[in-house]
Amino acid sequence: MINKEPRTPGQLPPLMHLTIEYASRGLESGRFTSVALTKAYLARITEASEFRAVLQVNPNALDVAPAIGQGADPPLHGIPLLVKDNVVTQEELDASAGSYALLGAKPGVESSVIAKLREAGVLLLGKTNLSERANLRGLNVSSGWSPRGDQTLGAYYPGSQPDGSSASSAVAAALTLCTAAIGTETVGSILAPAERNNVVGFKPSRGLIANDGAIPVSSRQDVIDTLTRTVKDAAYLVSTMAGRSERDEGTWDIPFQQIPDFTEFCNGTDLSGVTIGVPRNTFDSDPTSPIMWLTIPTFLQPRGSSSSTIRSGVSCDPPEFRRDIGRYLKTLKINPHNIQSAEDIIGFTKTSPEEEYPERDIGKFLWTQAEGIDRFYCGEGGILGAMEKHNLDVLVIPSTLGISNDLAAKMGFPVLGAQLGFHPKGTPIELDEDKPHLVQVAPGIPYSLTFISKAFSEGVLLRVAYAFEQLSAVRDNGPLPFKLPATELKDVEK
Repeated sequence: MINKEPRTPGQLPPLMHLTIEYASRGLESGRFTSVALTKAYLARITEASEFRAVLQVNPNALDVAPAIGQGADPPLHGIPLLVKDNVVTQEELDASAGSYALLGAKPGVESSVIAKLREAGVLLLGKTNLSERANLRGLNVSSGWSPRGDQTLGAYYPGSQPDGSSASSAVAAALTLCTAAIGTETVGSILAPAERNNVVGFKPSRGLIANDGAIPVSSRQDVIDTLTRTVKDAAYLVSTMAGRSERDEGTWDIPFQQIPDFTEFCNGTDLSGVTIGVPRNTFDSDPTSPIMWLTIPTFLQPRGSSSSTIRSGVSCDPPEFRRDIGRYLKTLKINPHNIQSAEDIIGFTKTSPEEEYPERDIGKFLWTQAEGIDRFYCGEGGILGAMEKHNLDVLVIPSTLGISNDLAAKMGFPVLGAQLGFHPKGTPIELDEDKPHLVQVAPGIPYSLTFISKAFSEGVLLRVAYAFEQLSAVRDNGPLPFKLPATELKDVEK
């Protein structure tokens, strides 16, 4: 079983193994305080500044820590979280999507998800860097780069690609700069960085969590989601974050009256009655396939698995950006650069020296004019068709297979990435073709499995992913990040 809690009397847990569950127990028992947690994380953020994962620290964090969570119920009260810089928080923290164009801009209200987390007693530790505008900037702009935050680097190899627009949230979680982190995904922005930084990325069904207050790319696909060290931690967060919002009509069709406690699905490893599909024809050329074929039968097949096929052939196409960003900009009460439209953002990007144009292009901005969603591959020729044809509960696919992310995102399906393994010693180093030529493949860099289920079937998805995590124990048995901050709870409790 993963992440065993230290049992030596008086021993404070190492932060690398401090899950939400264990942190909540420690806070409730008085073993340590939210103030101590906050001090330790702030020190670690400073020590890990070379990774450029954190864009802004909450200047009031230590002032509010003594009272945070009073009157709130466990497990989230007093838990410090970092939040991606495209999720709106009022007062102390900006929400700029990494761009100078929206720096200082403020809607009238903050994200309803942030309001729920505050009500649950979460301490907002700060904002993470991100790929500018959630990776909707240019074709030669590297993941994890923004003009405000510079280039975030991966946690498992020097100078490595952190991958995905939520890269910095994943790196922050991997380096234990917080207990957990909040990100967003349109397509792949959670799964990709979770894979490369050895954390759990969980994107629930579109509509289970309100995305109002998140600077939009695509209202049809945008989801606020989680980056944690365990599957159960993801379940804790989503249980609090989920629910209807008057400001997001996508949440009005949630099919149950009361949000489940999703942690109830993270209990044991018995998968009796669950049918798991392994779509072979999508990833025979994937370098992690041999390990996947050895791993899945060992841990999951005895508990009920099946095999099916799935077509490939589409990529993410966010034509809604111009419409959705226009709607968001109309909500701003403060707008220092008078940004009114997608065209204004493009113009600002091309004329502001801080945005580094034309060295970093705007190809993805222009790409948002494209239409043409391939309905066939989102239906009978894709994930849904495979699941219905073979009566599947869950599909399991290598996270490196981007097409699975694309299809699941277009269908609004929940996906979860969990650790599968690490590239072994002697793996040839591969660099990105584009500047700054970050390391893409190297010894010790992690890779993952993606679990996919139908919309609003998070329960069975978590059940399977939790069982795999517990039985495989990949995180506990694998390498640590190549460089970790030094500060621990014992250092601030003196």
